Amino acid sequence: MSERERALVRLREMRSLVQGIEGVDLRLLDRALERLEQRATTIAVFGAFSAGKSSLLNALIGRSLLAVSPQPTTAAITSVHPPRGRETSIRITAKSRDELWQDVRALLDVLGVSASHLEDAIRAASGLVPAKFPIHLRRHIRFLKALAEGYPDMSPHLGEQWETSIEELRGFSADEKRAAYVSQVDVWADSPLGRHGYIFVDTPGVDSIHRRHTNVAFHYMREADAIIFVMYYTHAFSQADREFLIQLSGVQDVAGTNKLFSVVNAVDLAESEEELQAVLERVRQDERKLGVRQPRVYPVSAQLALAARLLAADPGDEAALEIARARLGQGDFEPTADAVSDLERRAGLAALEADLADFCTREADRLAADLVARTRQALMRDLEAAIEKVTLAITSDEAAREKQRAEIDRARLLVEDASSSVEARAVSPLAKELQELLFHAGERVRFAYRDMFREAFHPGRFRLGNPQDKLREAAREFADALGRRVEIELRTFALRAEQLAAKAAAQEAARLADGWPVQAVPVRDPDVVLRLSAADEAVAFDAGVLAPHFRHFRSAKQFFEEGGQAEMMDAAMPAVMEQVKAKLDDAGGRLAAEAQAALAESLRRFYGDLAARLAALAADLDEPVDPSERERLASILASLQSAVDEGV
Repeated sequence: MSERERALVRLREMRSLVQGIEGVDLRLLDRALERLEQRATTIAVFGAFSAGKSSLLNALIGRSLLAVSPQPTTAAITSVHPPRGRETSIRITAKSRDELWQDVRALLDVLGVSASHLEDAIRAASGLVPAKFPIHLRRHIRFLKALAEGYPDMSPHLGEQWETSIEELRGFSADEKRAAYVSQVDVWADSPLGRHGYIFVDTPGVDSIHRRHTNVAFHYMREADAIIFVMYYTHAFSQADREFLIQLSGVQDVAGTNKLFSVVNAVDLAESEEELQAVLERVRQDERKLGVRQPRVYPVSAQLALAARLLAADPGDEAALEIARARLGQGDFEPTADAVSDLERRAGLAALEADLADFCTREADRLAADLVARTRQALMRDLEAAIEKVTLAITSDEAAREKQRAEIDRARLLVEDASSSVEARAVSPLAKELQELLFHAGERVRFAYRDMFREAFHPGRFRLGNPQDKLREAAREFADALGRRVEIELRTFALRAEQLAAKAAAQEAARLADGWPVQAVPVRDPDVVLRLSAADEAVAFDAGVLAPHFRHFRSAKQFFEEGGQAEMMDAAMPAVMEQVKAKLDDAGGRLAAEAQAALAESLRRFYGDLAARLAALAADLDEPVDPSERERLASILASLQSAVDEGV
């Protein structure tokens, strides 16, 4: 029996013990049960297009199941679930009309093309001429033109779901004008890790052109149990890779965890062991610079791993044998048992699988144990309060009753006093902390400013073409990168705001609990419910802010070799950072206001609940109670305490 299964048994036993006892709050217990009953282990796989995400998942599954899409612009979310029956089943979900309009409108905005509705956008997309746009925007146009071409056939199916086969899925994925309409692919298939309840999620590339995918990625950064980040051996870190890791580092810092497993794929391309180790070390160093505190980096060849597993199952698999021979460069490779075993060892997948499974098991065990401990503690607190309430009710000592009434009155005054000064004592300090966090967010953007500038204004951009056109192109790319960086800061800020609001509420409850006079009405932890919508907003910067500083460019040689680039950076920085501050103050200020309002509302409910329970206790003091009820409650409390003492 796993720790999760044992935890479920304990929680259900606790529920049977305390069911129906007046004054025992079952909400925490029910949430713990729901979390463990519905919980599967979700592993999200990230990486740029062509890094080998789908190939790695196929290797982990042990079969060529997922289509290796040739289309970088159309990637859908693909989830691989444990099987529903004996057969593999696949379901495709098409984008809804609203999803499609969001994607299309966002891309047209980037291109500077306007459209009032979806059909208008499709007509506009049909007439786009790629040569009229900068190179970095041409994949946007490719997607839009494929979408327009597929619209007559696919528009009737918007928002629909249908079952399909592996062969049909592969054909669908290879046809961009149909693949552009796919939102989600769900696969139910048998696999070694799937048998243990693992769900794999193949996310859109970190370099996806669709902004909606950024929010999808952020969701899985927060919610997934583990994250695999795939890089291709011969590819350096891209800007999209760096932005992904910066965002993930922020999420992990707030959560106090490290669930990242980095994979360098296609390591069979390494010329030597020394070269391979140098690449792995460079990845570790780059990840540390981007905020990953303890990088886990695994050298893997996904194609060799898949070939080895297919050949282990069927040495006569011609397709797998062809892959192995091609990757090894050995036309005479034969799939003997020893050769296949060596092939799997060289592929490097086993180490990743073992560490991933161990991490997920330990984290699941820790979560289960923590849920049991916190739930039991809360139940014991409520039971002790219920026993105290019964004790007061059955006592015949009028002096004791009067003392309790006086303590109830004192508690009421404490609640009234605390609730009347929440703004000054809890909300205002939170506002100050959040303002300081926004300042540091701006400073991090300032620190990254020069790197983003150099990334956009690089020598290769100015080798061909009109320099003024290239300057405007670089300015737009810089503005886009700046917007994404501010979005990263705002999403991390939203997480910290949520955490700080919850912490402030807990501190308020702890302050009140210290010296609380009425044991029969325990001080419970307040719930802080935050829904920080502003963190999902796109942040756009005006590229024109750099135009007045184009004068620092006279020639490519002067700009890159004689200090022109540095002059432009320095001259533009004040105006750029003024925009950054305005964006952070606007969106961040709204996030901060939402967090403060959520804290104030949480504490209002918290104090209102306390006041209501104090009033109920005062009214019940003179109600008759069966003396045996005290013994029954004490017995239940002893059962819970016994479980603690025995470490159950």
